[in-house]
Amino acid sequence: MDIYQSILLGITQGITEFLPISSSGHLNLLQHFFGFTPSLSLDIFLNTATLFSVIFFFKNQIKYFFDNLKYVVIGTIPAIIAGLFFKDIIESSFSSVKFMPYEFLITSILLFATKFIKIKSNKLNYKNSIIIGLMQAVAILPAVSRSGATIATALLLGLAPLESFNFSFCLFIVASIGAIILDYKILLTTSFFNLTSILTFIITTITGVVALNFLQKIMQKNSFWYFGIYTLILAIGLLFVL
Repeated sequence: MDIYQSILLGITQGITEFLPISSSGHLNLLQHFFGFTPSLSLDIFLNTATLFSVIFFFKNQIKYFFDNLKYVVIGTIPAIIAGLFFKDIIESSFSSVKFMPYEFLITSILLFATKFIKIKSNKLNYKNSIIIGLMQAVAILPAVSRSGATIATALLLGLAPLESFNFSFCLFIVASIGAIILDYKILLTTSFFNLTSILTFIITTITGVVALNFLQKIMQKNSFWYFGIYTLILAIGLLFVL
């Protein structure tokens, strides 16, 4: 992989990790069209860069994180179970692109569903946090957007848009740290400690912060479902090219 391909993958990760269009799906597609075998280790490496984006973006909301820590922990349990007991299946799904059109379609359905809801301001509780967490576990599938699945589910459960946004990325922080711990051996045995990788990491982090700012504004305008148009077009197009 040359430096231009690496940077393009980094920019793609920074944008698509936070916009509800699936970072893993786009990374796997790019690697497929570059002629590479989609790599779980690369996905985790770039996901770590976007973890830095979230930590920087939410640095002033530490109180929110700890005030809702019990719900974050509950909401993270399904992803932990999926990571521990279905690790081989997950790794296998990352090496294939044949199911991606259908996975992008799942993302589209979730996003379009938010068009028809009335904005509410329900509070987080154990029940809705576990349901949101279950959708985060489903979003381990490469082309099911994690942010799309969790935010859409939160909105459908009646959480306010900004509450849905904040809780989704609290879950992301814990899930990302868990993925790093679970697969640290993969990262250590893969050659990411070079100038190209470091540059890509920095660009990914910066791009992620920009994307988070953009998504926050979208949430305030109640235009979240618009992203479903893109993922639907992508799903239909991939049926003909994969």
